[in-house]
Amino acid sequence: MMNKKRVFALMLTFVVSLNILPCSLQATEQNTPKEEVVYINLDNDGSVSEINVVNIFQTDDSGKIVDYGEYESVRNMTSTDEICYADNVITIETDNDKLYYEGKLSENNIPWDIKLHYYMDGREYSAEEIAGKSGLLELTLTIEKSGNCDETLYNNFLLQAALTLDTDICHDIEAEGATIANVGSDKQITYTIIPGMEADYTSTAKVDNFEMESIAINGLPLN
Repeated sequence: MMNKKRVFALMLTFVVSLNILPCSLQATEQNTPKEEVVYINLDNDGSVSEINVVNIFQTDDSGKIVDYGEYESVRNMTSTDEICYADNVITIETDNDKLYYEGKLSENNIPWDIKLHYYMDGREYSAEEIAGKSGLLELTLTIEKSGNCDETLYNNFLLQAALTLDTDICHDIEAEGATIANVGSDKQITYTIIPGMEADYTSTAKVDNFEMESIAINGLPLN
């Protein structure tokens, strides 16, 4: 059971926050104004496993929401109001002042190619294999431009990658190019990647019975 906990603790989460303005492109009705947060779940090596979009609406007096998107599935996160989804058009009739619905994207393309590698005493291991080992840990994080997506996000979004290491099991922590802060008994290592730039970072530590929390990569629009 302990090994499973360590493996799951090495999962990554990628979050991008977007402010979406009303748009009527190829639409029979104008979009209801909304905010949008994109959650990209990554596997332990950095590859994309799934993408979910949380759409946030402040409803008007009509109580009708119109939205557009290519989703594999959708679900209402606020109420039991039915979501009508057909031909990439989402319509919802609701009495709620604010409504959240989640859509799972049908394609897993993102503007960044993210790779994560784990080494112990110079030997590379998978996330499952390295959990519970002791020695000199080396963790490399590479972020490059992906050829599978529009360049708009790549050139306009700042990324912050945060790693959290427990100082009870991790010592002599080094991370060139990062900001290192104390968070209780943990050390939080934060790398900042400016829009349009690639990155290759290495964090090292002496570890005993290694495990770690999730790595979070946050993307924010930079004007």
